[in-house]
Amino acid sequence: MTIEDIIKQAEERNAEEDYKEAFRLYSKAIDVLQNDPDLYSARGVVLFHLDKKEDSLQDMNKAVDLEPNYSYRYSSRAYIKASLRMTEDAILDYKKCTELDPEDAIAWNNMGLLEEQLGWNKKAEKTFKKAGSLENILKDKDIPKEKDSELSKPKSEIPISKNKIIKDVFTKKETFKEFVKFVRSGFKIKNN
Repeated sequence: MTIEDIIKQAEERNAEEDYKEAFRLYSKAIDVLQNDPDLYSARGVVLFHLDKKEDSLQDMNKAVDLEPNYSYRYSSRAYIKASLRMTEDAILDYKKCTELDPEDAIAWNNMGLLEEQLGWNKKAEKTFKKAGSLENILKDKDIPKEKDSELSKPKSEIPISKNKIIKDVFTKKETFKEFVKFVRSGFKIKNN
């Protein structure tokens, strides 16, 4: 069996929500490709689903170490840290994310939410203002329009599993942006 086969099987097990087997397969792939940040990130998501958040954080740390100039690695890790109630550390990761990608309105927004949780209302207000000013930039980028997105299709037409969407939210910046738009719309799917 090739490493590509192992990774494909890991992705399939993950999509089927067989997290224990997905973990085993991702670990096997990591044994071969020890410097692949995507594998650590994917295994981190699986660990998160297995409610092993500290282990998930370790994998996200490794992904950041391997790819320190990719802003989305920090955003993913911030999400894990926030779930562990490491709010100030999560804010630091969102700050690093926005340093690397100053136009990431979602990271700005998430950072504002965490600042607000800590009662840093003036900071949060400025951060939300920054996020709001960037929303127009998001519209001008290559973000799929809601009518073209998977989330806008009737459930019967969605070919991907719930788990795949969750994984993509952690590992693909564009999917994360689309998810945030869905949340901001009040969980309403707009059909144009």
